[in-house]
Amino acid sequence: MARGLGFFTVCLAGLALFSSSAAHADDLVVTRNVTIRVAPARQSERVEFPAIGDRLELLDDGQQQSGYYHVRLPDGRTGWVYRTFVHREPSPPAPFVSGPASAPEALTGGSAMTVHYLDMDQGNAAIVEFPCAAVLIDSGGRDPVAAGRLKANLDAFFARRTDLGRRFAAVYVTHTHLDHNTTLGTLIYNYRVGAYIDNGRLVGSGDKDAVWMAAYARDATPKVERAIVLEKDVRAAGAQGLTSAVIDPVSCAGVDPRIRVLSGGRERSDNPGWSNDDFDNGNNHSIVIRIDYGEASFLFPGDLENAGITDLLSQYGASGLLDVDVLEVSHHGAENGTTPQLLAAVTPEVAVMSMGPESVQGQWTAFAYGHPRLKTVQLLRGAVSGSRAPKDVRVANAVRSFETLRMDRAVYGTGWDGTVTVTADAQGRISVKTER
Repeated sequence: MARGLGFFTVCLAGLALFSSSAAHADDLVVTRNVTIRVAPARQSERVEFPAIGDRLELLDDGQQQSGYYHVRLPDGRTGWVYRTFVHREPSPPAPFVSGPASAPEALTGGSAMTVHYLDMDQGNAAIVEFPCAAVLIDSGGRDPVAAGRLKANLDAFFARRTDLGRRFAAVYVTHTHLDHNTTLGTLIYNYRVGAYIDNGRLVGSGDKDAVWMAAYARDATPKVERAIVLEKDVRAAGAQGLTSAVIDPVSCAGVDPRIRVLSGGRERSDNPGWSNDDFDNGNNHSIVIRIDYGEASFLFPGDLENAGITDLLSQYGASGLLDVDVLEVSHHGAENGTTPQLLAAVTPEVAVMSMGPESVQGQWTAFAYGHPRLKTVQLLRGAVSGSRAPKDVRVANAVRSFETLRMDRAVYGTGWDGTVTVTADAQGRISVKTER
């Protein structure tokens, strides 16, 4: 798991946080979702995912190795569990706080970060909410529903966060496709924007919106700062990714979020050896964004496909920079947007797919594309370390062909769950709420 791994629990109407009461000296009570491992190391193989409230027998007189306790599971198997996920207390955890997961206060009294993966039908838009500001990652979807959905969500958000003055500190568009930028006009005409970050490519299905937004950022009063993220600049920034005062305009007291870009748009001279088809595919020029909030971490890879993923791994795979707690799944859960190698580098606790429902049929829908694809969902199911309330979901085995899959791992989709809200505090504790 990523370094910011924390507990998470799912509620449909709200979230419950868990603590625990006092302990039998020879037992450990699981208080947060955790992985039991073969050896006392994060890279060690998995033994089991115990449930919150499970009791583990403490071995070796409670001595720790590298912060891990040696334990025996109820079925007799042994393994190692990290100390912060358990308590030596006698009773199982009991709920003590409940409230709407959309409010950062639900975790830590107003000091949390919340990502709202909006249900845009077949498209992407995510509000990233901090205690002192908010940013928007992508602003697209399928006409004619996307603009109305975005405005309804943003109006509700700013009605709650009146302190923000209907202003986004920054808007990021990962790439120039309609399902990621088609509601920019609605955004600009109804809300304030401090900065605009894009990959500089004005070609693709969203070219008209991209050209319009670039001109607006140039001429607007008050000024909208623009950062064009090119791959050559990302590479020049080195192993920690690219950032600047425009890319990362958020500075909160107490916990200062860190926003950086790990991949950007390429010029023809920057072709790393891709085929013409791969290079001409705008998805492979997606801006890849990493956000850290204390010990919690999120990755937004746009619609990056296999060629771009391979290059991303070659740049950061060994550095641990792709290792995050929450992954927004690339390309709406398509088969070409997720690889075993990427998931091995990310080690997500939670994965969220932005896609439409099977029930909406016609051109430019998840039904027509076959999103999310069964192979991708199965890869995600085996890779995430968190769990969710079991739910029957519909996944595509081909375009226009779906089957039912029982999902009990922490894999979410806006087409299954409506808007998905993920809240994380600076200690890396994570909770998830679904709209339906």
